[in-house]
Amino acid sequence: MARDVSLTELLQELAEQRSFDFRGYKKTTLERRFRRRMFQLNVGNYADYSEYIRNNPEEINELLNTILINVTGFSRDPPAWEILRHEILPPLLKPLKTGHSFRVWSAGCASGEEAYSAAILLAEHFGPHIQEYDVKIYATDIDEDALNTARRGEYSLDSVQRVRPEWQGKYFHGEGLLRINRDVRRLVIFGRSNLGQDAPISHVNLLICRNLLIYFDSDLQKQILKRLHYALEPGGILFLGKSESQLARSSQFRRVNARWRIFQRITDSAPSDEQPQPRRDNNPQEDNNREQMGPSSPANDEMVRRQQRYLLEMLRIGVIILDADDRITQNNSAALTICGLPAADLVGKRLQEAELFTRIPDLGPQLQKARHNNEPSRLQTRIKTPSGEKLLEITIRPTQDEKGRRTGTLIYLYDQTLEEKLQATVEELESTSEDLQSANEELETTNEELQSTNEELETTNEELQSTNEELETTNEELQSLNEELETTNQELEERTKELDQVNSVYSQTLEQMRLPVMLVDQDRRIEFWNSRALRLFGFKNKPPMELTIDQLPLSPELRNALVRRHRTVLVKQAPMITRDQHLGGKLNITADIHFSVIPREDHSKSVLIMFDPGSPERAVAQKPVAKKKKNRG
Repeated sequence: MARDVSLTELLQELAEQRSFDFRGYKKTTLERRFRRRMFQLNVGNYADYSEYIRNNPEEINELLNTILINVTGFSRDPPAWEILRHEILPPLLKPLKTGHSFRVWSAGCASGEEAYSAAILLAEHFGPHIQEYDVKIYATDIDEDALNTARRGEYSLDSVQRVRPEWQGKYFHGEGLLRINRDVRRLVIFGRSNLGQDAPISHVNLLICRNLLIYFDSDLQKQILKRLHYALEPGGILFLGKSESQLARSSQFRRVNARWRIFQRITDSAPSDEQPQPRRDNNPQEDNNREQMGPSSPANDEMVRRQQRYLLEMLRIGVIILDADDRITQNNSAALTICGLPAADLVGKRLQEAELFTRIPDLGPQLQKARHNNEPSRLQTRIKTPSGEKLLEITIRPTQDEKGRRTGTLIYLYDQTLEEKLQATVEELESTSEDLQSANEELETTNEELQSTNEELETTNEELQSTNEELETTNEELQSLNEELETTNQELEERTKELDQVNSVYSQTLEQMRLPVMLVDQDRRIEFWNSRALRLFGFKNKPPMELTIDQLPLSPELRNALVRRHRTVLVKQAPMITRDQHLGGKLNITADIHFSVIPREDHSKSVLIMFDPGSPERAVAQKPVAKKKKNRG
């Protein structure tokens, strides 16, 4: 007997061996989805289902499709989207100047309708000037099939009913299936990401995550909310679904619209130990100085410098520290690695004389800009390295003394190449946070389903009462039917005996025929041959293995002729006769070969082949005549 397996153990096995981790989903939802799939497979318990998955690896995809129900739509809950359009977006977009970026993340995008809805709102706001801004919409989901649908951007007429008629003509084209226009599709980058496991997309101004959190347990919800808080820029907007929490006790978000679950990130509200780790823009040198410096002394100064060095080397962000004359006073190895340069001692060199300055052409103008404005400056640039092209985010921060005089410059280099690759598949790693979306809308749908199901159950209860009465009547009818079936069963047994007799007569009839007879199926296999046919081809008994007509001991030409006639008779479904066919070989006779179609009960067909040597005179005439041996002198 196999050991019983609980749902928790099955989830653990899937997470460890199949890399599908559903352990943070609500158990009631999971149990309902698992039971539905097991019912479809007629599997009774989790142990048997675990064994079924091990024997059928493709079952994982079917299970995923059952658990993740992609329910979405364009501008779902239209009043909420109208508030987003008229009250939320204008204050967010007004400060933007030409060239500035605006980033949207649609987490749990399913088949893409919400991401495209956001793209249409932005296109409406900016109009023809949208190309002057760096607008990017990242749309992530765990379901690859749904993402493929989203990338095509094709939707039925029913799917776009909530879209305004004037927008349908402006942003869609086609007939039957409507497709999003290319200039709108290019704003959206789709990629696979698991919201509960993968790193979040950063620097997001608007985060749409509607009806997704409701499928997770409270621990995973808290973990995901921390990630969403990290993903948002200060003052960024979080747009949840109407069935989700109002975050009333959250110290990370303030409510902008409680009814439609629209929230704004509260700056620096999360404790530092709860912040995700992917990147930081603070000054490691200043932070460390504040925390570590004690009374000034050579020993303390040396300890501080050593700790600073250790901190710099531990950072994955490249750090370069310049003095007032642009001489490099400190740098970490990551700065050289990011730029594809070999390890070297840069301390004491002027930045303009270092190969790193040549490798980054945009660094000089941006450095001058930061000095002129006397404020931090940030840019993105592409550089060529021996390992290929890289995308860097560079932050330049001037430093000042107490009197406001410039004392130096801090330069941070962050390699965004992986994030950019995730933008090709959501730049293949900037959105490795791309796995979560479609399942989250299940609760809103399930909630609606439950409401309607509740009403249906009340109606069903009444129906069941009347059905119970019907069943009692049906039970009486079944008793009478059972008696009839017993009678019918007896009749069937008698008919079976009759059929056995007919079958025996059929076999004996073919056996008693004076002609060699074979029955050949559609695949040219010989199903039956009588004893005359066996003798005709030199067999004393029925061969131990199944033969086909192209394996008979005949000349190749005759076998090919039999195969062609067999095929022709099946196609035309009409009998055929091949006259005076010389069988050759040891047989050395000439016969007429008759082909007839025999229909079968399973709608297939067989061919009856008879060999007729004709009159006895012809048969005698065909007997081989012994040749006289020539005398050899």
